[in-house]
Parts: sequence; structure tokens; C-alpha cells
Amino acid sequence: MTTSSSAGNAGAFDIREFTRTAQGNFRSELDLAAYESAPLDTATLEMLRYLTRLESATMEHLRNLLVTATHKDARVTAFLVTWAFEKFWMADALDAVVEANGMPRMKTVPEGSPRRSADEIVQRSGPVRRALAAVGLGAPIVCTHMTFGLIDEWILRTAYDRVKQNSGSPALVATLERIQHIKTRHEAFFADEADWRLRDSTRAVRQTRAALLTAVWPIGAVERAAADRDMFERYVFGDAEGLAAAESIGSRVAGLPGLDARVGQATTRKLLP
Repeated sequence: MTTSSSAGNAGAFDIREFTRTAQGNFRSELDLAAYESAPLDTATLEMLRYLTRLESATMEHLRNLLVTATHKDARVTAFLVTWAFEKFWMADALDAVVEANGMPRMKTVPEGSPRRSADEIVQRSGPVRRALAAVGLGAPIVCTHMTFGLIDEWILRTAYDRVKQNSGSPALVATLERIQHIKTRHEAFFADEADWRLRDSTRAVRQTRAALLTAVWPIGAVERAAADRDMFERYVFGDAEGLAAAESIGSRVAGLPGLDARVGQATTRKLLP
């Protein structure tokens, strides 16, 4: 492997087109009136409310990324700022659905205590501590961030698929498919960047492997209440179909350049309730 970090190694993703055509507010396009005659069940609403927290947690995550060497890569930074913008409006659309069904947004509901394991506490370290810890990691940390972004997209795609499957609501399915369509470009960027960066640098592979072994999924969950995370894991990965989905994600992680079954299995374990 070489150790170049040039953006010239990037794939075909058109960052200019992505930033030019970013999806803004689409709340007015949702069929919210449909829920008056066919309201969603409580389990679906709780999942949607939690998904709004995960999507809106992007700003917390972006703050942590941009105190590391990642902020020095102009192409990646341009993507991340636009990515955060789109995720804000996806969370807003989910909030609209929740509110149309008479449930308050999670942002207005007090959250309980988060989990307290050693990995969780490390992942909750603030931006100053993260910046100091990242000083010696250098440019390869960009690869870690891109790989995490890709895996998170796989996890959330699975979550949205489970909600669509369980809800029985055409209006909700249409909204979630709209969100998933927006997210296809996010996944494409992360996939391009993770692939070439993992192939390009053995140091990036080592750092990414180590980070994945202590990761908390999905991104943003580390700050959320333990009870809400338990609910998410049971809903998405708590039955036979969910186990198969978690194992599929683990296999995809193991198949990334330089990674292996150990990292993939660790990812699967962290998804299961």
C-alpha cells in the first residue's frame, strides 16, 4: 500500500453537484393529513422519535470530527457540512410525522441516563479531549471517520427498512423512502472515501480497526438514554430477521479493505440487544 492522502485518489462522487443540489426543507410535501384517519402505533412513533435524535445528532458528531485532521480536507469538509444540512431537514420531516400523530418530539422530552460501560465513557469525551487525543493520529483519522459514516448508513438503512416493513402506512413509507433516497448520496460518498483510504494506507487501516473495536452504534447513540437505545436494538435487531441483518452488516464491515472477521463480528455484537 502507498501512504498518499491526495484527494485525487477519490472516487467519482461529484461533490460540487452534491453541494449545489442539497435537499432542504420538505415538510410541506409530506402527507401529514393521512395520519388523522390512520394514526401510527406507539412502537412506530417511538422508533421515529428516536430516529429524529440520531439524525439530528449529526451536529454533535460534526463538532467532534472538525477538531481533528478531518477539517483540513476541503473536499470532505464540504461534504460534511452539506450532509449535516440534509440530515437536519430529514430529522425535521420525522418530527413532523411524530407531531402529526400527537406525540411530542424527543427534543422536548427529558432523556434518561446513558449507558456507563468503559467504551461508552470514552466515546462521550468532549471535543477538547478528542482534539488532544487526535493530535498524533494525523490524516489517517479521516479514513476512520469515513468508514464510521459508511457503517452508520448501513445501520440506519436497516432501521428505516424495519419501520417501513412494520408500519403498514403508505404515507409513512413514502416519507421514509424519500429520506432513504436522500441518504443514498451520503452512503455513496462514504463508500468511495472509505474504500480508497483503506486501500491507500496501512496506518489508516490500523487506526480504523482499533476504533471499530470500541465503537458505539449508531453514531449519536452514545449520548442517548439507555432505555431508548434498548428499544432501538430490540426493534431493529431483536428477532431472527434482525440478527440476520446485524450479521450482514458485520460481514460487510469484514469485507472492507484491510478489515477482517474479528472487526465484523465485533460490529455485529454491538448492534444486538
